[in-house]
Amino acid sequence: MHLSLPALQAAVGALQQISEVTPGERGKRAAVVALVLRTVEGVAACQDNAEFLSRRALGEIEQLEKGQERSILRRVLLLASAGETSGLGDLLGDYAAALEEARRLPEADAVVTLARDLDPTRADMALRAGRIARLLGDRERALELYGTARALDSGDGAMARLAAIGEAVVANRPERALSLVLRLAIVADDVEAAAVALEERGRVRRAGGNRTGAARDFAFAAARFADAVDRARVAHLLADLFVASDDPEAAREALLFALEVGDRSQKDHARARLHTVSRDLGDQIGMRRWRSFQRPTLVSLSSRPNVTLSKSAAPAVARWLKRVEALAGGLS
Repeated sequence: MHLSLPALQAAVGALQQISEVTPGERGKRAAVVALVLRTVEGVAACQDNAEFLSRRALGEIEQLEKGQERSILRRVLLLASAGETSGLGDLLGDYAAALEEARRLPEADAVVTLARDLDPTRADMALRAGRIARLLGDRERALELYGTARALDSGDGAMARLAAIGEAVVANRPERALSLVLRLAIVADDVEAAAVALEERGRVRRAGGNRTGAARDFAFAAARFADAVDRARVAHLLADLFVASDDPEAAREALLFALEVGDRSQKDHARARLHTVSRDLGDQIGMRRWRSFQRPTLVSLSSRPNVTLSKSAAPAVARWLKRVEALAGGLS
């Protein structure tokens, strides 16, 4: 695995620029990442100040909050200081994934570009880079990277199918394109790709105003995803739909499911949203049950208060999500 100095310098420059134009904690964190990569560059180039940079970078890392970011940056620094580059690509790929999840997309783009330079033969890295480019609104670069991912995966592997989903999302007629790749994933018995295609088609249908179709896609995606975190994410998407449809009872069922299967942050967000929904429904018991004195990590969306529906989707949602949970239990 070759460590390219120009690629390192490009990543450092991009992150330094982000730190200069981004105020607050996010700008500070980008500056720390730039310093860590500058240290990696100094070690690789055998610069005289490499040891000083290493000590300074370690001090900056220690000031970050405990968590995945601090752990990864420390490991990157230790590997670089030891002259080891074999595991650096994996670490940078993990870090890019964490940055993408946190919606720190420009930083994720700089980091994943460096990770790809370390190992340009990895289809998964090209796929991630393509997705980040798509989320940044760079359609042409996204298509180029998705095409690279398909080629690296021989055109018919799991990564290739996921890349085809990404291409479909930015197609001129994304719903039709996603329906096609969904059928291909089902034929290939690729459950994960089918779930991703359903989720993406649900997003497209929601953006187009087809809430019923979007809800159906999200529900089927929840049934296909093997990872509980993915199922909880889709449950929150379902809750968003029902909030927008003025159906807080159905939103409550989706949030209860997210509370059951999600990770810590997803559960915290579900509790905050359940408190809001209970308030809108006038459910005093629910308000007391879900009340939290901790500041939520995510913003809770509220439906309009005092909503009266002639027919709620809540019973159907509850039945469906119980089937999803039972299916997941049978697969585990």
